Amino acid sequence: MTSRAGLVVKRESTYLTLYKSKILMEITKKILSSKVEPKTNDNWVEKLWHWADENNIEDLHRVEKGFNKKYNRGMPRDKKTLLNLEELNLYNYDLTYLPKEICNLVKIKKLHLYKNRLSTLPKEINNLVNLTELSISKNNLSKLPKEIGELKNLEVLSVLGNKLTQLPKEIGNLTKLIKLNVLGNKLKFIPDEICNLRKLSSLSLFDNELFELPHNIGNLESLTELLVNNNVLTKLPSSIGKLKNLEYLWIYENKLDSIPVEIGSLKKLTDLWMYENKLTKLPEEIGVLVNLKELWVSQNKLNSLPNSIGNLQELEQFNLSKNKLLHLPKEILNLKKLTWLEVDKNVAVPSELDRLVSKKVINFA
Repeated sequence: MTSRAGLVVKRESTYLTLYKSKILMEITKKILSSKVEPKTNDNWVEKLWHWADENNIEDLHRVEKGFNKKYNRGMPRDKKTLLNLEELNLYNYDLTYLPKEICNLVKIKKLHLYKNRLSTLPKEINNLVNLTELSISKNNLSKLPKEIGELKNLEVLSVLGNKLTQLPKEIGNLTKLIKLNVLGNKLKFIPDEICNLRKLSSLSLFDNELFELPHNIGNLESLTELLVNNNVLTKLPSSIGKLKNLEYLWIYENKLDSIPVEIGSLKKLTDLWMYENKLTKLPEEIGVLVNLKELWVSQNKLNSLPNSIGNLQELEQFNLSKNKLLHLPKEILNLKKLTWLEVDKNVAVPSELDRLVSKKVINFA
């Protein structure tokens, strides 16, 4: 009898132990899976405000009440407002550095830092995961941190007027980027990874030192604007013909001696500026650019034009000045919408163009 009772007690004890263990495991599981917010340390906020005070950055609350409302820039000194800030305008403050604490403002969507004297950006910038627009133009930046490639929601990136000699390859990870402006730097090449930006609509690369473009630039299928003037390009990649949505192509002031025939595939092109290069001829395929309105090829070495030029029925402006033209094709008379034709400083102009002279669209000066 005693042994039987002992067995019952032992079993109950075992069940109780298992029950307690199960409860303990469930509690542990809840603790591990729970999203408990850590206690915030307000020291970084105080540091940020101290930096703002040192740099004479206004209280944004005062700005919104009418002080400096014209510029709408500054930083709120109220913690709740600061932590919920979605747009931060700190342009034209003569800032020499950006504290890493600013990267704790994770709700920011637009950050404007142009017209300062920044030479670096904090690598913690990758914390700004909601950022859609970043303007750091007209500073003293010589490079961008690779962490910038982690800003997955970025749509607009403007770094014009800095001292960049290269772009990080991680920039190719910004798959939501629509506009990239890096004009006025010292770039000699563009990383191939930039061609991963399938949503990119505008690419401004002019006023750099580029001697070539990525061979697969044709992958930028959404591109409507490609501005690469004022560089040292000697040729264009044939893949440029894949840019089916391109409307503006500026390639003037380079060292191009030819244009790829694939340019004829750019059926949406309206503006083609190619002046100040070393072109000796234009491809016959240029005549299929039926939406072209402006064609500038002045200051080249052209001695003739393709007859297909007469097919450009939408052409309004045509600049041929300062070439080596001996004659112009009579097909140019088919350009019914032409309002301005510049042919000065060439060798000769055919008499058939007298009718255009009467319309005062030709400049022989």
